[in-house]
Amino acid sequence: MDFSRPFDYDNATEEERAEFRKWAWENSELDEEEQWYEDHFDEFVPCENQEEMHRKLTEAAKRPPIIHYADGTTSLTRKSKKPITLRVDIGDLNKIKTIAAEKGLQYQTLVGSILHRYAAGTLVDIAEAKKVLSNG
Repeated sequence: MDFSRPFDYDNATEEERAEFRKWAWENSELDEEEQWYEDHFDEFVPCENQEEMHRKLTEAAKRPPIIHYADGTTSLTRKSKKPITLRVDIGDLNKIKTIAAEKGLQYQTLVGSILHRYAAGTLVDIAEAKKVLSNG
């Protein structure tokens, strides 16, 4: 099958869809994070109850994070928020909106959480964490 032209997945047969999925898998380049997971696949261990874990993680992803502040308040009780205006790269904003939607959050909530974690010194650089974990 020729996949150099647009493929009509909705109107394709199951056999054509399977062939397309196989072609897409074989012809896709992994980003840096995906490649790391691919390279370390054999290091992962299955959890005992995958269905229950999947359900719990899916439910947790739908709830906004509770932010704990140094003064003992949390994002649930704290009302002192100040609206701000920022100029950001449109590509970065679109990525943030996509990530927020995947987590079931408003993008403003996600941005606030990122800013808070950065200010608190708890924002983790994934690339640095991978370096530390791969050396351990």
